[in-house]
Amino acid sequence: MSGKRIKIILCAVVAIMLAGLLIWDVPRNKIEMLLEKSAIEKAANNYLKAEKEGDLKQAYALLAPSSDYKKTYSYDEYLKDIANHPPVKISTYRIVNICRLRDNDVRDKYPGVDKFVQVEVDVTFKHSGENSIFNYSFTFLKEKGVWYKG
Repeated sequence: MSGKRIKIILCAVVAIMLAGLLIWDVPRNKIEMLLEKSAIEKAANNYLKAEKEGDLKQAYALLAPSSDYKKTYSYDEYLKDIANHPPVKISTYRIVNICRLRDNDVRDKYPGVDKFVQVEVDVTFKHSGENSIFNYSFTFLKEKGVWYKG
């Protein structure tokens, strides 16, 4: 076999491998979302329920250990922060979408985070009336196999 022919075959093999990776990425992401979705939804519901019910201990526990807020504020400081700046009370919430599940590609900034995901939520607040629906996108993080509010 000539050198030119070997180069053509190698280029074809590399092209096929790259195409396979691109084609595989889409189904892999869908399978991964399917496997993770219920755990993400449970974490989001637990966090939003704690916020709605004013369960500050549970809400704080569901914040990601690597979050800037949790690194900066102890639970006691969190309680003081809440007392000084009371949050707006949630009346109702509904998870609308879970999307953009992705691996952590910024390990230098977030070394303990395995994955990120966006959770889109429609929320009404006690002061705004039931017809005032606000749409938010929250980031949730997976750390050591557990999903947390980012």
